Amino acid sequence: MRTGAGVALGDRYRLVRQIAVGGMGEVWEGYDESLARSVAVKVLKAEFAGDAGFLERFRTEARNSASLSHPNIAQLFDYGEQEGSGYLVIELVPGEPLSDLLEREPVLPVRRLLPILAQTARGLHAAHEAGVVHRDVKPGNILLGRGGRVKITDFGVSLAQNQMTMTATGMVMGTAQYLSPEQAVGRPATPLSDLYSLGIIAFEALAGNRPFTGPTAVDIAVAHVNSPVPPLPKSVAKPLADLVASLLSKDPAQRPQSGAELAEQLDRLMPRTPPSGVPMLVQRPTRAAERPPGAPPSPTRPADAPRHGAAHADQPPSFPPATPRRPDAGPPRSASSRGPLHRSGPRLGPLGRVGWPVLALVLLLGGLLGAALAGQLTKADGEAPAPVVAAPSVGTTRATGGTGDARIVTWTSRAAVPTGAMIGQDVPADRQVRGSTTEVKDA
Repeated sequence: MRTGAGVALGDRYRLVRQIAVGGMGEVWEGYDESLARSVAVKVLKAEFAGDAGFLERFRTEARNSASLSHPNIAQLFDYGEQEGSGYLVIELVPGEPLSDLLEREPVLPVRRLLPILAQTARGLHAAHEAGVVHRDVKPGNILLGRGGRVKITDFGVSLAQNQMTMTATGMVMGTAQYLSPEQAVGRPATPLSDLYSLGIIAFEALAGNRPFTGPTAVDIAVAHVNSPVPPLPKSVAKPLADLVASLLSKDPAQRPQSGAELAEQLDRLMPRTPPSGVPMLVQRPTRAAERPPGAPPSPTRPADAPRHGAAHADQPPSFPPATPRRPDAGPPRSASSRGPLHRSGPRLGPLGRVGWPVLALVLLLGGLLGAALAGQLTKADGEAPAPVVAAPSVGTTRATGGTGDARIVTWTSRAAVPTGAMIGQDVPADRQVRGSTTEVKDA
């Protein structure tokens, strides 16, 4: 079957560009014209077309992949045959294989590596629970998608339960650098064999090199069986180094007994890492250390406290902006220490909360203003205002006559006050009587 850009497979999947080439097939980015979506298409190499054995392997990969459904396993969409060859239609994972990342960064930070390992372990556990052993776990078959999501792919040499083996007795399937000791001596691969291969990947990403090397694939396979595991760099934490050492144990019984168990151990090494995604930096709210009564507050500021000013312009501003506190200012008052008058009262726009005393003063002034206005209206209607009585400084008498205005007569000497004396209405209001007699003013 001819492959190339623009070639349509099954009158539905049009090849767009080649992504990778493996030992048995080519991987292309394709376009599903029926569902209008991008897909990955794995096509059997042209030199193997018509070979019944390789075509049967393709069918086996399709059956094993179709039985798996997990967020960390690339999903199989379709399988087809055309012109004596076969093709698989798989979920397209935007990203890169782990092998490309390790080539660019031979040593990965632990915080980045552990989520990759944990997700791969969970995906392998799902395959093992479905009775499928991958048998070729290596960085090239671990895809890193958006958000750090891991997708295991290429079950081309996988083996399912009750499935007849397609290899001759003693024939080794897998990649020598990641081969388990039991596979190297020709024994059947088990789920723990996949975990050993994942341990090799962990060692490589922590040390920058694989634990076992050699001039040929046979020499590397022999090293997996006979050579001790070299120590990891001193910079690797002991709990993580011990976990990798257990994964690389020659005895499968000394390894973690399932992918789920391995994932849980990895999670305990980094508890804040969500198993389904990339590591997240989460700031847990911390409580201030308890101080003895009367002790001054700590002068240090928490690392996650908000910062203000031009020196911290990269921080988002607060609304309203907080004003810096003086160094000699006391500790800020908590909401629970404020009195009820500070927590209650109406909110008048930008003025904030107003205390009840101020509100009462406003209401009192309004009442007085209303009373004065009512008095003016009453006076305008002809009613005489009530007389005002003032306490005399020496001696005082008040006189009224008819409808005229009242006047206050004040004597400068107590002895000069005539009993019951009154001033008549004909006395001008501005007249001043000199001497020791009287002085007249408007009341």
